[in-house]
Amino acid sequence: MSAGLQALLFLLQVVFGLITFVFILRFLMRATRVDWRLPLVHITARLTNWACAPLGRLLPVKGRWDWAALAAAWLTEVAYAVAVSLLTGQHYGAAGIALFGVAETLNVLLDSLFWLIIIQAVLSWVQPGYNPNLAIFHQLAEPVLAPFRRFIPPIAGLDLSPIAALIAIKLTQILLVGPIAGMARAALAGG
Repeated sequence: MSAGLQALLFLLQVVFGLITFVFILRFLMRATRVDWRLPLVHITARLTNWACAPLGRLLPVKGRWDWAALAAAWLTEVAYAVAVSLLTGQHYGAAGIALFGVAETLNVLLDSLFWLIIIQAVLSWVQPGYNPNLAIFHQLAEPVLAPFRRFIPPIAGLDLSPIAALIAIKLTQILLVGPIAGMARAALAGG
Protein backbone atom coordinates (compact mmCIF):
# COMPACT_ATOMS: atom_id res chain seq x y z
CA MET A 1 0.00 0.00 0.00
CA SER A 2 1.44 3.35 -1.01
CA ALA A 3 2.13 6.13 1.46
CA GLY A 4 -0.40 8.33 -0.34
CA LEU A 5 -3.14 5.72 0.09
CA GLN A 6 -2.22 5.23 3.74
CA ALA A 7 -2.45 8.98 4.29
CA LEU A 8 -5.82 9.13 2.55
CA LEU A 9 -7.16 6.22 4.62
CA PHE A 10 -5.93 7.93 7.78
CA LEU A 11 -7.68 11.18 6.82
CA LEU A 12 -10.89 9.31 6.03
CA GLN A 13 -10.71 7.56 9.41
CA VAL A 14 -10.31 10.89 11.19
CA VAL A 15 -13.09 12.66 9.25
CA PHE A 16 -15.60 9.81 9.49
CA GLY A 17 -14.68 9.28 13.16
CA LEU A 18 -15.36 12.93 13.98
CA ILE A 19 -18.69 12.84 12.15
CA THR A 20 -19.68 9.69 14.03
CA PHE A 21 -18.62 11.30 17.32
CA VAL A 22 -20.85 14.34 16.71
CA PHE A 23 -23.86 12.08 16.00
CA ILE A 24 -23.09 10.08 19.15
CA LEU A 25 -22.77 13.31 21.11
CA ARG A 26 -26.24 14.33 19.91
CA PHE A 27 -27.58 10.91 20.95
CA LEU A 28 -25.98 11.21 24.39
CA MET A 29 -27.23 14.77 24.89
CA ARG A 30 -30.80 13.67 24.27
CA ALA A 31 -30.42 10.47 26.31
CA THR A 32 -29.04 12.31 29.34
CA ARG A 33 -31.44 15.24 28.96
CA VAL A 34 -28.72 17.86 28.71
CA ASP A 35 -29.95 21.43 29.04
CA TRP A 36 -30.81 22.38 25.45
CA ARG A 37 -30.08 26.06 26.16
CA LEU A 38 -26.32 25.45 26.30
CA PRO A 39 -24.35 26.72 23.26
CA LEU A 40 -22.59 23.39 22.65
CA VAL A 41 -25.98 21.72 22.29
CA HIS A 42 -27.04 24.22 19.63
CA ILE A 43 -23.78 23.71 17.75
CA THR A 44 -24.20 19.93 17.87
CA ALA A 45 -27.79 20.19 16.65
CA ARG A 46 -26.78 22.42 13.75
CA LEU A 47 -23.93 20.12 12.76
CA THR A 48 -26.17 17.04 12.75
CA ASN A 49 -29.56 18.27 11.55
CA TRP A 50 -28.66 17.65 7.90
CA ALA A 51 -28.80 13.89 8.57
CA CYS A 52 -30.93 13.61 11.71
CA ALA A 53 -33.89 15.63 10.43
CA PRO A 54 -34.59 13.34 7.43
CA LEU A 55 -33.81 10.19 9.43
CA GLY A 56 -36.04 11.51 12.21
CA ARG A 57 -39.05 11.11 9.92
CA LEU A 58 -38.31 7.38 9.74
CA LEU A 59 -37.01 7.02 13.29
CA PRO A 60 -38.72 9.66 15.43
CA VAL A 61 -37.40 10.56 18.86
CA LYS A 62 -39.00 8.31 21.48
CA GLY A 63 -38.79 9.91 24.90
CA ARG A 64 -35.13 10.60 25.39
CA TRP A 65 -33.83 8.27 22.67
CA ASP A 66 -32.75 10.00 19.45
CA TRP A 67 -32.65 6.92 17.22
CA ALA A 68 -32.01 9.06 14.14
CA ALA A 69 -28.70 10.25 15.62
CA LEU A 70 -27.66 6.68 16.38
CA ALA A 71 -28.70 5.56 12.88
CA ALA A 72 -26.72 8.46 11.37
CA ALA A 73 -23.65 7.36 13.34
CA TRP A 74 -24.07 3.80 12.06
CA LEU A 75 -24.56 5.00 8.48
CA THR A 76 -21.41 7.10 8.77
CA GLU A 77 -19.39 4.05 9.80
CA VAL A 78 -20.98 2.02 6.99
CA ALA A 79 -20.00 4.76 4.51
CA TYR A 80 -16.45 4.67 5.90
CA ALA A 81 -16.25 0.89 5.36
CA VAL A 82 -17.54 1.27 1.79
CA ALA A 83 -15.00 4.03 1.09
CA VAL A 84 -12.16 1.85 2.41
CA SER A 85 -13.42 -1.04 0.30
CA LEU A 86 -13.44 1.08 -2.84
CA LEU A 87 -10.05 2.67 -2.19
CA THR A 88 -8.26 -0.58 -1.35
CA GLY A 89 -9.95 -2.66 -4.03
CA GLN A 90 -11.13 -5.20 -1.48
CA HIS A 91 -14.69 -6.44 -1.78
CA TYR A 92 -16.51 -6.33 1.55
CA GLY A 93 -19.85 -8.06 1.86
CA ALA A 94 -22.96 -6.29 3.12
CA ALA A 95 -23.05 -8.34 6.34
CA GLY A 96 -19.44 -7.47 7.16
CA ILE A 97 -20.01 -3.79 6.47
CA ALA A 98 -23.19 -3.74 8.59
CA LEU A 99 -21.47 -5.50 11.50
CA PHE A 100 -18.46 -3.19 11.16
CA GLY A 101 -20.86 -0.24 11.43
CA VAL A 102 -22.44 -1.67 14.58
CA ALA A 103 -19.08 -2.42 16.24
CA GLU A 104 -17.58 0.97 15.42
CA THR A 105 -20.71 2.88 16.48
CA LEU A 106 -20.73 1.05 19.82
CA ASN A 107 -17.00 1.69 20.21
CA VAL A 108 -17.41 5.42 19.59
CA LEU A 109 -20.36 5.52 22.01
CA LEU A 110 -18.44 3.76 24.76
CA ASP A 111 -15.22 5.70 24.10
CA SER A 112 -17.23 8.94 24.27
CA LEU A 113 -18.67 7.94 27.64
CA PHE A 114 -15.20 6.94 28.84
CA TRP A 115 -13.69 10.33 27.97
CA LEU A 116 -16.69 12.31 29.20
CA ILE A 117 -16.35 10.67 32.61
CA ILE A 118 -12.62 11.44 32.71
CA ILE A 119 -13.20 15.06 31.68
CA GLN A 120 -16.00 15.44 34.24
CA ALA A 121 -13.83 13.96 37.00
CA VAL A 122 -10.89 16.23 36.19
CA LEU A 123 -13.14 19.29 35.97
CA SER A 124 -14.66 18.47 39.36
CA TRP A 125 -11.15 18.72 40.84
CA VAL A 126 -9.91 21.84 39.04
CA GLN A 127 -13.21 23.70 38.65
CA PRO A 128 -15.36 22.92 41.70
CA GLY A 129 -18.79 24.46 41.83
CA TYR A 130 -21.18 25.29 39.04
CA ASN A 131 -19.95 26.71 35.76
CA PRO A 132 -22.60 26.89 33.00
CA ASN A 133 -20.04 26.30 30.26
CA LEU A 134 -18.71 23.15 31.92
CA ALA A 135 -22.04 21.88 33.27
CA ILE A 136 -22.61 19.86 30.10
CA PHE A 137 -19.86 17.39 31.11
CA HIS A 138 -21.56 16.80 34.45
CA GLN A 139 -24.96 16.42 32.76
CA LEU A 140 -23.57 13.89 30.27
CA ALA A 141 -21.61 11.84 32.82
CA GLU A 142 -23.98 11.88 35.79
CA PRO A 143 -26.54 9.34 34.46
CA VAL A 144 -23.71 6.86 33.89
CA LEU A 145 -22.11 7.50 37.28
CA ALA A 146 -25.33 7.54 39.35
CA PRO A 147 -25.85 3.73 39.43
CA PHE A 148 -22.24 3.23 40.56
CA ARG A 149 -22.62 5.87 43.29
CA ARG A 150 -25.50 3.88 44.78
CA PHE A 151 -23.15 0.96 45.43
CA ILE A 152 -19.82 2.72 45.99
CA PRO A 153 -19.96 5.34 48.73
CA PRO A 154 -17.29 8.05 48.85
CA ILE A 155 -14.22 7.03 50.82
CA ALA A 156 -12.77 9.90 52.87
CA GLY A 157 -14.60 12.31 50.60
CA LEU A 158 -13.20 10.73 47.44
CA ASP A 159 -15.73 9.57 44.83
CA LEU A 160 -14.53 6.29 43.34
CA SER A 161 -17.58 5.75 41.12
CA PRO A 162 -15.81 7.12 38.01
CA ILE A 163 -13.16 4.41 38.32
CA ALA A 164 -15.82 1.69 38.53
CA ALA A 165 -17.71 3.22 35.58
CA LEU A 166 -14.54 3.34 33.46
CA ILE A 167 -13.80 -0.31 34.25
CA ALA A 168 -17.39 -1.26 33.34
CA ILE A 169 -17.14 0.62 30.04
CA LYS A 170 -13.89 -1.11 29.09
CA LEU A 171 -15.30 -4.52 30.09
CA THR A 172 -18.34 -3.84 27.90
CA GLN A 173 -16.05 -3.04 24.99
CA ILE A 174 -14.15 -6.29 25.54
CA LEU A 175 -17.13 -8.58 26.21
CA LEU A 176 -19.76 -7.07 23.88
CA VAL A 177 -18.09 -5.00 21.18
CA GLY A 178 -15.06 -7.28 20.81
CA PRO A 179 -17.06 -10.29 19.62
CA ILE A 180 -19.13 -8.12 17.25
CA ALA A 181 -15.92 -6.64 15.82
CA GLY A 182 -14.53 -10.17 15.45
CA MET A 183 -17.61 -11.28 13.52
CA ALA A 184 -17.30 -8.16 11.36
CA ARG A 185 -13.62 -8.87 10.62
CA ALA A 186 -14.48 -12.46 9.70
CA ALA A 187 -17.33 -11.32 7.45
CA LEU A 188 -15.16 -8.63 5.85
CA ALA A 189 -12.37 -11.13 5.20
CA GLY A 190 -14.87 -13.56 3.69
CA GLY A 191 -16.20 -10.73 1.49
